[in-house]
Amino acid sequence: MTHTPWVNYGLLAANVLVYFLGFHAADEAGYHRIKSYMLHPDSPALAQFFTCMFLHGNFLHLAGNMVFLWVFGNAINDRFGHAGYLAFYLAGGVLAGIGYVLLGGQAPVLGASGAISAVAGAYLVLLPRSRVTVLLLLYVFVPFEVSSLYFLAFQFAWNLALTMGELTGPYSGAGGVAYAAHSSGYAFGIATAAALLAMRVLPRDAFDLLNLIRAHHRRGRYQRMVAQGHDPFNFVGPRLGHGGRWVRSRSAGQTTPDTPSAKELQFRRDIAEALARNDLSAAAQRYLQLVQIADEPVLSRQPQLDIANHLMASEQHAAAADAYERFLKHYGNYEFSADICLMLGLLYGRYLNQAESAERYLRRAIDSLHDARKLELARSELQALGHRRR
Repeated sequence: MTHTPWVNYGLLAANVLVYFLGFHAADEAGYHRIKSYMLHPDSPALAQFFTCMFLHGNFLHLAGNMVFLWVFGNAINDRFGHAGYLAFYLAGGVLAGIGYVLLGGQAPVLGASGAISAVAGAYLVLLPRSRVTVLLLLYVFVPFEVSSLYFLAFQFAWNLALTMGELTGPYSGAGGVAYAAHSSGYAFGIATAAALLAMRVLPRDAFDLLNLIRAHHRRGRYQRMVAQGHDPFNFVGPRLGHGGRWVRSRSAGQTTPDTPSAKELQFRRDIAEALARNDLSAAAQRYLQLVQIADEPVLSRQPQLDIANHLMASEQHAAAADAYERFLKHYGNYEFSADICLMLGLLYGRYLNQAESAERYLRRAIDSLHDARKLELARSELQALGHRRR
């Protein structure tokens, strides 16, 4: 993780504190104390959709939910940011409660599991290749690792199956468990995280669920091509008898079409060739041309950073700031992103006279920097910026 997940720590602490203050259903006195704060599906009040997610039936109920929140919530807090994660968590809890009511829930419900299911659904989309350690009880605890994709997909399918089964009869929650709330939370988390990835609100990753699905489709198309006769190593045309036909070959022209996509491809080739020659000046020139014609252009991680650094060194400050911002947008999980925020703060503050942008990036840098010298530079620059604004 690139940031300390303070909001998730706060949610863990809030749930534990509420329980140990006596707001739980572990005994009759506690149940009567929290009865009005639980979500009553026959007459739900707006506040109950929020209060019920901080209440638990007993200590095992609390402990189980907090383990899931600890395992999956920290990384989602890191990806969403503090404000975004808090809004997402609360919205997930509310939507889980709404799903429980709409799907015919009858018994009063409490617990953080709806919101935590939303967090787990987002984890399924954002980090499907992570490994989760599971303790299986077979007389003794047996630890084993499993991909989060399989673990969370099984959890979602299990809750969904139980929800669908309960819809055929009176809903009371099998064993006191509101599976409809879990399923609603998972659905909200999966849909929200996938939408944020698709809209590029969250930085894309080569191993997020959308990219894994896209790679699966590419492999499927490739396998179908091979089955139809394509030889990827020595192409000899489709096999006769499988719908193929021979065609007369002809020479193709080498002139690059005069279209934006063709120009973008040529500029990218030129940049790659210039970088291979270690000619950063030529690569930066072609990059600036690429930015003019392409829609949201960005290079792979190291070339993008090298060109941004070269633009900074050659005092092309506006272009350098734009290149650094594109880098942060697409590679937000870069381990030294705090250094780039510091560089953007200096660029906007010292050279581009954009005080608000400078302050925003300097504060981001201060929150994440660990190097004492860089941290002091960021703080002194922020202080100087405040004096200049006065």
